[in-house]
Amino acid sequence: MKIMLVTETPNCFQSGIWWHRIHLPGRALAMRGHGIQQVAIGKEFSEEQYNWTDTVIFGRIYPPMYDPIKIMREFKKRGKRVLYDMDDDFWEVAKDNPSAKVSNAMKDQYEAMIKEADAVITPSKVLAKKFKKYFKKPVFICPNTIDKEYYQERAHEQPELVVGYMGAASHWKDLQIIADVVEQLSQEHDFWFVIYGLTGDPIEAALYTYDKLLATNLTPEKNAYYRAALDFYSKFKSTKIQHIPFHPPEMHPGILSRADFDIGLAPLEDTKFNAGKSNIKFYEYAAVGTVTLASDVEPYKSEVNYLAKNTYKDWYKKLKKLIVDKEFRAKKLKQQQDWVFDNRSTEAIGLDWELACQLPSDGPTVLRQRK
Repeated sequence: MKIMLVTETPNCFQSGIWWHRIHLPGRALAMRGHGIQQVAIGKEFSEEQYNWTDTVIFGRIYPPMYDPIKIMREFKKRGKRVLYDMDDDFWEVAKDNPSAKVSNAMKDQYEAMIKEADAVITPSKVLAKKFKKYFKKPVFICPNTIDKEYYQERAHEQPELVVGYMGAASHWKDLQIIADVVEQLSQEHDFWFVIYGLTGDPIEAALYTYDKLLATNLTPEKNAYYRAALDFYSKFKSTKIQHIPFHPPEMHPGILSRADFDIGLAPLEDTKFNAGKSNIKFYEYAAVGTVTLASDVEPYKSEVNYLAKNTYKDWYKKLKKLIVDKEFRAKKLKQQQDWVFDNRSTEAIGLDWELACQLPSDGPTVLRQRK
């Protein structure tokens, strides 16, 4: 097959969404022998582009100056299979999430693309059920992946234990779940707490900006977000803490490997929006040799083998066990890596994407779910 993936901008390579839902799936499909093109959306597609592809995949949202619905229809006129990919529950974005305004403003666009597509793809079983219920569309679960060419085993050579967290800018409230636990354990045991991500600037500079924006009230819709960031960081009085700013997606696997986390934390609030996520943190931690401790909520509870209820007591107990028991840590890591490499490598997920891209047979539509 010839498969085209339509990106939202020419500089989409700066986005983690591009990395996980376009670039790596494209590699997985290419490994199975398919032709792959990435094309940035424009006001017009050439006739050559319309004719080249067998299947075209649209995803998430596009700038308002473009008309993705018109383009989807042009592909369908030529007998091409048109898919729509969504990896977040746009209907449940919290008001203090940096993406809230965009997801609300673009609601007409992404709902229209779902309706126009021949089928929908998503990495989330929760979202798959929603698509089936509300849009009556064929749905294919196409998991996210890690690629061993990019994700290398960490060096395992830090002289002191490293407890780490990586995440995007929307996760300050999730981090509040573990702040007191990490602070208390840092008084009892010697380790570094390393935060990778959340801001592109050094974290102190970003928090300074948040404080100023709160004081001036220039962006009141983001005040809860700023307060969550400031409240989280204020908890650390005695912890040895280090921050690594955001890096572009293609650089990210190498940065994560060099961060050399012994333990990777994945706290997550129990919300409808979060339930529709995938387990990217878990996959990436495992890929570089970091054991995961995650919140006992969806999506983690379906795949991660070491979980903590979102209480101080349980997070303290579970994290302390990993800190003090090196053999237990190694055992859990081995189990996690085996599962991730068996089920979420590029070799493992390519078939799921391939099945979504194929023209359907005359038989009934099947909601495909991986274990």
